[in-house]
Amino acid sequence: MPSEYKPHKNKNKPIGIFFVFAETRIREADPSSKMTVQPKFTQAQPVILDEAPVVLRFAGLFPQGLGKFKMHDERGGGDLDHVDQELSRLNQVLAGEPGWQQQIRGEIAEMRRHNHQEHLRALRAKSRMKDARKLEAEGPADPWRSCSRGPLREGIITVNKDWLGGAGLSEWDPERVSAFRKTAMSFLRENFPNGQLRYASAHVDEEAYHIHFVVAVWTEKPSANRGHQILLQPSENPLIKSYEHAQDLAGEAFETIGLARGERRAEARRQARAEGKPLPEKRQHVPPSKWRAEERQKAQAEKKRILDDAQDEAKAAVENGRDLAKATVKKSRKRAVKEARARKQRTARETAKMIRRRDAAEAEAVQKEKAADAANALKKKIVAEVGALEPRVKGYEARAEEAAEKYRAKMAARKAEEEKRARVIQERQQAEQVLNATKAEKSDLVAQLRRMVQHRGKEEKAAAEARAARLAEEKRLQEAEEKVRLKATEAEVITDAIETGLGLVADGAICWREASADQQAGLAWGVAAPDTKGARDEKLKEIRPAMRMVTRIAQLVARTVKRALANERQKLKQDADYVRGLRQKWEPEDDARLSGISRGEPGNG
Repeated sequence: MPSEYKPHKNKNKPIGIFFVFAETRIREADPSSKMTVQPKFTQAQPVILDEAPVVLRFAGLFPQGLGKFKMHDERGGGDLDHVDQELSRLNQVLAGEPGWQQQIRGEIAEMRRHNHQEHLRALRAKSRMKDARKLEAEGPADPWRSCSRGPLREGIITVNKDWLGGAGLSEWDPERVSAFRKTAMSFLRENFPNGQLRYASAHVDEEAYHIHFVVAVWTEKPSANRGHQILLQPSENPLIKSYEHAQDLAGEAFETIGLARGERRAEARRQARAEGKPLPEKRQHVPPSKWRAEERQKAQAEKKRILDDAQDEAKAAVENGRDLAKATVKKSRKRAVKEARARKQRTARETAKMIRRRDAAEAEAVQKEKAADAANALKKKIVAEVGALEPRVKGYEARAEEAAEKYRAKMAARKAEEEKRARVIQERQQAEQVLNATKAEKSDLVAQLRRMVQHRGKEEKAAAEARAARLAEEKRLQEAEEKVRLKATEAEVITDAIETGLGLVADGAICWREASADQQAGLAWGVAAPDTKGARDEKLKEIRPAMRMVTRIAQLVARTVKRALANERQKLKQDADYVRGLRQKWEPEDDARLSGISRGEPGNG
């Protein structure tokens, strides 16, 4: 024991010693503990135990298995998921010479010949020539008794990683590692003397420090019938012959560094059998490599189950999405028909309104035409009256001129006819009065005539405006009727286009494509799209009048299905993340599909 190491004060804590196949990852003595299958263990939190069991285990080994042992020991192949290969170069050979496997094979070959010759010599010495000839024909036999476990023993000796300081070389206490190594090698050399310990190596590239070793136990078996036989017989070593005895010896050896013997399960079973009580359940060791293989198989089965469930759920979600899309399309079709009917009713109301306006305009035009006829009749009447007044006006003007001439003659003859001046003046005054009256009457007639002319012009203008208004109203009515016919035709075309577009969306021939880095959002051909370009162009021509509505419907269907699938994809992503964290060793194609599901992408369903 190194002088710098202080053993633990409590020497009565259990130490577990078992015999099993040699593996690089050892399940700890605690039966509830589980070995990990993660390739890295640098993130473990160190938990240093003051008491922990040492683990010593053996497994049978045939000579042909030495190559596999060497490959595993040198990390040349096999199960390396639990190994940090960057640390493998620090593994250390503690016992054994180069070529020790070939040496064992050479010894076996030599002993095979030796035993065969000794057996022949013994038979011949006893004059059993027939048996000797038979043995000589059969040839040399393996130098060990037939057994299922093999004539050699490979073993491993380790301790709980937490007693060393944690998982991995960086967490271990160097003093404890050194003490454990020295104690273990002293134990092996003492209990496997005279060359029985053929090889031992320490591995530091796993979670727990451990030592692999190989034991070959040769023994001599002299007899009269077979001669001096040298055989491989592991049971000649007391540790291999009695596992319970091995526990006692290991407990005494490792007690010096603070470890004690493990539970006495064999003794407990004997005591229970003696007392007639139910026997404690016998513990069956599962080799770590076998346990990891079973875990991988379980992981593969679990992965397949999860993927199958995910595909079934995705298919169900897609079917639900299709049903939802069909319901949405049906609802949209009903809404489109309803809107078309509403537009048709509005068009009918507008048509009736325009017809009423046309009838009112025609009635108003008739009234204005009647007013124009009345104005024409009035104009003719006024013209006739003016014509009748013109002779009178001309008579008044002639009389005024004659009176004026007489006045001028009287003025010239005023001196001569002084007595006639008053009469002349009177006549002149009367003539002027008559003239003034005539002029006033003429002015009134002229003003009246002018008013009649102006009134007639207004009537004619009003009649012209009425005729123009009637023509304009008839033109507007004709345009309105044309628009009504066009709208009715357009409504029918749009309705047919909507029905065709809804059918394409429902069948999956057209779908909405969201925007991405290399393309814009918009309609795209789906999996049920027509095969030829001509057929696709024909479908586009049919739905072009209602393209905006079809686009909105396809976008609504796509987003509705996307929302319906969002929760399912999230659940699939969580399941995929769980499986990825639990199972690291999967096939590339399955791992790629699972990675796609964890990113939110749609599954195969």
